[in-house]
Parts: sequence; structure tokens; C-alpha cells
Amino acid sequence: MAGQHPYPPHPPAPPGRRGFPWLAVLGSLALVLVLVVGVTVVLALDEDDPSKDRPSRSEALRERLLEGERAELPTTAQAEEAVPGYDYTAPISGVGVDDDLIIPATYDADAVDPWQGDPGKIEVYADQALTRPVPILILPDPTSSTTDPRLAITPLGLKRSHITRRDGRAKGTLADLGTYWNLNPHVYVVQYLEPDGSKRVRPLVTQVDFTAETPAPAQITSSVTPQGDAFLQWSRVPDATEYLVVLQQHKDSSLNDTVQVVGRTTDTNWSSAVTKKCHHSCTQNDLLKLTTVDASTMLGLPQLVAEKVDARLGVIAVVDRKASVMTPIDFGGLEALPVRSDRKWDAGADIAGRGLEALPSRFLYVSIEGSTRATGAFVDRAEVRRQGPDWVVPLRGQGTRLVDPVLIPAAAVDDIDAAVATFNERAQRDYPPAGLRETGIVIRTDLPQQPSPELPPPDYPVFGSNELTRFIAGQLIAGSTAIDISEFLDQPGIPAYDDALQEAVYQNPYAMAYFDQFSFDGSVIHVEAAYPPAEKQARQAKIADAAEAVVDSQISAGMSVSEKVSAINRYLVDHADYDDAAIAASGKYRSDIPADYRYAWETDGILVNALGVCMSYAYAFHAVAEEAGLESVVISGELADGGGHAWNKVKIGDSWRAVDVTWNDPGGPWAASSGTRYLMIRDGEFTGSALRTERDTWMADAYLSQYATR
Repeated sequence: MAGQHPYPPHPPAPPGRRGFPWLAVLGSLALVLVLVVGVTVVLALDEDDPSKDRPSRSEALRERLLEGERAELPTTAQAEEAVPGYDYTAPISGVGVDDDLIIPATYDADAVDPWQGDPGKIEVYADQALTRPVPILILPDPTSSTTDPRLAITPLGLKRSHITRRDGRAKGTLADLGTYWNLNPHVYVVQYLEPDGSKRVRPLVTQVDFTAETPAPAQITSSVTPQGDAFLQWSRVPDATEYLVVLQQHKDSSLNDTVQVVGRTTDTNWSSAVTKKCHHSCTQNDLLKLTTVDASTMLGLPQLVAEKVDARLGVIAVVDRKASVMTPIDFGGLEALPVRSDRKWDAGADIAGRGLEALPSRFLYVSIEGSTRATGAFVDRAEVRRQGPDWVVPLRGQGTRLVDPVLIPAAAVDDIDAAVATFNERAQRDYPPAGLRETGIVIRTDLPQQPSPELPPPDYPVFGSNELTRFIAGQLIAGSTAIDISEFLDQPGIPAYDDALQEAVYQNPYAMAYFDQFSFDGSVIHVEAAYPPAEKQARQAKIADAAEAVVDSQISAGMSVSEKVSAINRYLVDHADYDDAAIAASGKYRSDIPADYRYAWETDGILVNALGVCMSYAYAFHAVAEEAGLESVVISGELADGGGHAWNKVKIGDSWRAVDVTWNDPGGPWAASSGTRYLMIRDGEFTGSALRTERDTWMADAYLSQYATR
């Protein structure tokens, strides 16, 4: 098959080959000592006879390099600047998870820090954006000769313990995860030098896809439970004896504690609820944290510096003790998972005099990505109890397991039942849900797969950063129910299908695919459309007519780009309103939104019906901006105060600037005092309650960095 390059072992190399460096190489430890809250668990991991002579680690590695399988990487580009600034070779597929990657090279390279490779020479990443490094060893290939020198990129082996607790006792078991290739089944190898050691004009990237004897779960989905836990579900693997839920975290140059087995199960689901810890107070999702220090802690200890943690979570199937590659989940949308309460509200609160009236409507908590966020507060009357002269009132956060016990003098409360009911009504009124539902795109395995021929390109605008995204977007706009992408799968520089699909949905206001559901069989994306073809076509026509009408009435010849952006923002603010009824009728997830209210998330909600939520505002701005000849994108992210959100960026000159029409619209006619607050600003100018983080689902990974405001 094209693109597959099994590279058999070399015969013994002739005398004069490049010398092998006898380095101390990380390997499996003979013992692992695990300390668990007062319990010491010793795991004997090596069952071999200790009296046996064993080869040294360097000898074992040399033997593995001599006898193991390998795949040779190309050193010439197939596509120049397939991604801006980078050349790409043909992708390599079918490489085994134990295989070495071989590069012809006359130069020396050494991964002193396994996470960095050899900077400026050879680096390996898990993502096309080249931001998530994969730890490796780089060694001279002992099978190569002085006339044909090569370097070997070698994966590190992985065995990890998993601790379970029952009846106050801890038990440790060993899990064999294979190598780091198992955890990162798609890597991008970057060569900065030619084989002769000279610098390349542009770095050369090779995508390498690894396979294992054990099949991986074909699909995995993540969601957030009503209690604020991460919940993973995956498809069953035939003959699997167990599944390992694996967390990989890159915090520093060390390999210690970078990989944890956080779940070991025979079921096809897992919840982070098992990680809940309670000592003096309770925390949840603590091990999923995406930063070393949270913002609240840094306020009290300004000498601390937070560092982002590169975290990857996924599932490995095990058959006959052999691990599959990991099927990962996207952390996008899980950033708001709660970790601990952040009790800042009570400074100056007159609890003694006003009782529950002094309690805030919002509950502050620290999320896994380090921000202090907010959710609605509530009190469960059944948990309120009397303690001497006080009421103990557990203040809880909606959508979390977190609780702040508050002591309220009984003298400040006339009727505790009425006070609790009044507080809950106020909190619900003051803190309704946010507008952007769920994260990413729902990809399921159980959808009906209806055949559909490739449809002709649509008459409406198609947006996409790359050829695959544009093709998917065009087919979605045209109404295809089966999108065959097989011709793109071996093209260099093309993003993963789900990366391209998510961009196609978010960046195409005429696709009307926000509520569609998808499945993928390896070459065809199957679509279960949310709307019948006739309805979709009629609404697309109205969107196009509305966008044209806005431009005809608001944009005139000679306007600058900034003036056009201002005019579109003012029109949308002046002619549309936020749909509070749609928010009130919807649940926490996209699937909870009643069909009658879906318009509020689609382009025609704001642009045609003058009523919608943030997603509709962003789609409407994007559609009108295109009609006016402007370059814009839709952004999705998380508000620091809680909830998903959508807004836009628009290109002005050589720079991108952010526009949030939703937040520029307080309701009613446009007003200069509020209508331009979030208009053509830099990312860093979203402050206070407008503070936000961007997800990575709205654009293919390799292109995200191009849209930062500068």
C-alpha cells in the first residue's frame, strides 16, 4: 500500500561502522514504591530469576536496535509549504509501536532532554501544530556504516502501576502500556537539517502513523456529568480483557510521573468521579489539572509562576496483555472542569446581620486550567443542619461536587425553609446557564450510514484553512450524507479528519451543521443532518438574501475595513437581541436543546429572525463580513466566569482583531457607550468578566497560531 514502508532489520554491519555510544538508557525499574496516605505498597515488577545474568541496559538497547523493526523516513519534500513555513514528505503509515524511525544523517544528534529531541536538528510532536512534544531517544544506528550513516529515533518503553483502594487497603497492579508510540499513534517528525548536516530552507515534516497488534477503541466521546466530572465512553474492542484510561502530562524535562493509569476497567466507560478526594475539604478532577499553579493561588503567592501542563487523556485496549495504541479525547471543552472552591466572596459579607440574604448568587471555583470561574450557587435544604447557635449551610456550586459550609447565626434567620427557597430562586434568576452548548463535534458509531454521491460545489461561500476542510464544508453546505475523503488521506500536510470536520462546522455559516451528528468508517464521513434538505435549502437562501441586504444598506464605496466592521457590528446590535428564552429552555448539552429553539444557534437566528445566542451572533457576523469582502473567522472558547462562548476575529491590514457582537449588545437599540466595547480589540483586552480562553476546535491545529492578535 502506498505510504507503508516496513523496513526490515539490517544484516550485521561491516567493520568500521559508526561507534555506538554506551549511554545509560531509561528502562523498567525492578521495584516501584508507592506511598498511599499512610499505606506503603511495594510492587515487585520483575519476576525473572534474580540469580540470572542480565545484559546491561545499553547492551539490551543495542540488541533491540540490531534486531528490531524500523521505518526509514524520507529526506526530500513531496509538498513544499504544505503548511505555511514547513515542507512535508509523504506520510508513513503502518509502523509498529515498537519500531525505530531511521533517518539518513552524517551529523550527530542526541536527545539530552527526551521531550525536546535535539532542537534545531530533530524533534517529534504529537500534533500538527508542533506544540505537543513526544519524548524520544536519538542514537546512532548500530547497523549503519561509515559510508551510510543513520540515526535511530527510539521510543521509550512504558510500564506503570495502578492503585485501587478497597476496605481501607491499597492494591497495586502493573500495566504494560507498550511505548510512547502507543500513547501517541500519530507523530510529526521534524528534520531541520539535510542528511549532510546543512540547514534546510524550511523544516521538513513527516507524519508517521503507528499501529499495534491489538485494535484500539474505534470511537471515544467525552462529556461533563451534572456533578462536574469528566465522563468517557468508547466503543468495545472484540476480545479485549480490559481497558486502561491513561493520562499523559508534560510538566518539565523529567519523565517522572508523566504517565499515569487513572482507570483500569472491563467496562466501556470511566468517570473522573473516582479521583475525588476529601480531607479537610473536597476536590475533584485534581489530577487532570492543566497548569502547575492556579491564578487564585498566585494572587496570594505572587512569587509562584504558573506553567501550562500538556495533558493528553485516552483509552488503551488490552488483548492477551498486548496494548493497543491510545484513542485520545480532546480536552477542548473540559477546561472548565472544577477542582476546588475559591472562597473569595465572603470578604465583608454581612452574614451575621442578613443571614442567607448575604450569600452570593454565584459560586466561585478553580478549574483544571487554573482560572477562577463562576457557576450558580444553590443550597440543598436537606443538608442544612443546626449546630448550637448557628445554622450550617452548605453552599454548593451548580454542576460541581464542590461545597463551602457557611456558619449563619440562627438569630439572623426567621424561617430557614423560606430563606433557603428564596436564596435558590434568586441564584437561579441571577445566574442562568451560558450560551455555547457542549464542545466539539459529536461523532458516534451507531448512526445509520446512508449512501450519497459527491455533490457539486454549492453556490454559497465555503470557508476553510486547507483543502480537506474546504471539501468537507462544501459537501455539508450541499447537503451530502456521506462525504468520501479517501483521496485526501495520504496527502502531506492534511489535518486529521475530525480536526478538519470541526473547522468546517464552525467556520461555515451556510453549512447549518451545528446540530448534525457524524460517524466515520475510515474513509467516509457519514452525516445525520439535523434538518430536512428542503428546509435547509430554504433557510440558506434566506441567509444569503439577508447578508446581501445588510451589505447593500450598510456598506458604501470607499469605506475602510475598520469602517465596514463597525457598520456590521452596529447593524447586528441594533437589529437583533439575545434569546433568553432559548437559553432558559435548553439544557447543559447541545443534545438537550429543543428542536424549536435550534434556530438560536444557527446563522438565521440573528441574521433573519433577529433573535439568537452567541453562536448565532458569530455566524451572522461571519456571513455578512464575507459578503462585504472581509476576512473573518468564528472563535469558540470558555468564559472565565463560566460557560462556553463564541465570537469573531477579523483581519484588518496584516493584523487580526477580536469582535464580540454578543457582548456589544446589551439589548435594545445600539448605544455608543456599550456597542463598541469589544470591537476590534486584542485578545488581551478581554478582561474582568469578559476574560476568556480559546478552544482549539474552531480551526485545524496547524493554523491556530496564525489568528493570534498582535
